[in-house]
Amino acid sequence: MWECFLPSFTDPSSVRVAAYVKTDFACTFAITNVLSHPISTPESMILDISFDQELLCIVNVYHRTPIDRDSHNLLHLLSSSLDPFVPTLLLGDFNTHSHIWSLPSTTISPWATDLVDWFDNQGLELLNPPCTAMWRSYRDGIQPSVLDLALINKAAAISRQISPLSISFVDSISSDHAALSLFWYPAEAIAIAPPPELTRYQVDHDFFEDWSKFFTTLLPEPTPLLTIESLQEASISLHKDIDSASASVFKHCKYPDPHGVCWWNKDCNLALTAVYSQDLHGPAWKSAICTLRNVIAQSKRQWAHNFLHHTTSENLWEAAAWCKGRSIKCIPPLLTSHATLSHNPVHMSAALQQRFFVTDRPQVAPIQPDDPNPLPPHNFPPITEEEIKAAIALTSNKSAPGSSGINYTLLK
Repeated sequence: MWECFLPSFTDPSSVRVAAYVKTDFACTFAITNVLSHPISTPESMILDISFDQELLCIVNVYHRTPIDRDSHNLLHLLSSSLDPFVPTLLLGDFNTHSHIWSLPSTTISPWATDLVDWFDNQGLELLNPPCTAMWRSYRDGIQPSVLDLALINKAAAISRQISPLSISFVDSISSDHAALSLFWYPAEAIAIAPPPELTRYQVDHDFFEDWSKFFTTLLPEPTPLLTIESLQEASISLHKDIDSASASVFKHCKYPDPHGVCWWNKDCNLALTAVYSQDLHGPAWKSAICTLRNVIAQSKRQWAHNFLHHTTSENLWEAAAWCKGRSIKCIPPLLTSHATLSHNPVHMSAALQQRFFVTDRPQVAPIQPDDPNPLPPHNFPPITEEEIKAAIALTSNKSAPGSSGINYTLLK
């Protein structure tokens, strides 16, 4: 059995959102449909889920874009604010394309900047996995896109009670939108379990001789590689031998500390400890959350000051590509032929084409009368050990490994 929650409305045909809650869940948790909030309209709603002393706010949004596609219907959302002290989950169909979450070659919505700025001002963090489509059409020629978003605020991120977001078109019951699934763990239900081991290893140069001896014992007798199949088998066998030798000598890499960001310091640790030591949602807890936010802001400012004033030319070029603390993923506005700056992708594309590409280029035949005689074919020379060493020597030890977990340090 399910219980349905609807926003306040006068015309049933205007309702665009709804929430269904299992009856047994509603008997365990106190669920409040907040109809008095400014965000609560026929196209968005707020549910407060209470359990003991815990509270989770869920904001469900559907954005119905106007016919002209140049404006939006998000004014009720952009003119409101969320409570920064209440863990909040914001999700819905925003019908908005942005360079932050949309797939490549997608036309950016004109109001995307306003929506992203509102997300930033509310301290919201995007949960969507990168480059993952949330909507797909069953008609040919229509590209998939990212229309559905899920975000949490800092209060929800700090409590670490919300799981990563999972995407599935199978669970969406034949809908053209994917199902967005996640878990919320009440504090009393959280069991601290060790994370699974990573496939990568911590390469310790002190154990170089031990690793080399073990790896040598695993190598089979050399055989000529004459076919593609034999090359693939040899590659798989080499990966297994490297992994076996590494597992016997080195330790597995650990998951990075979630607070291992460049600006996190001891003051942040102390402020976070103060948050965990208080009763949830009490006056002392809210005061500790406010203190933590101020400490984090101060740490970020101090780190940015040191980065810019005690830096190298390489870091300055890196900082030039930042905008609001993030790396810019889109092309900044360009000067068009009308001597005006434009964000419009069509105008920007035309400006780039006019500047760098010749439109009236002549046709050139692939074969010319003065072409030299073709060179005779050569046999593929064997690759020597010295050539492999020279190629690997140019690689960086800090490069991230691929799916095999084998980095260049281990290969060297």
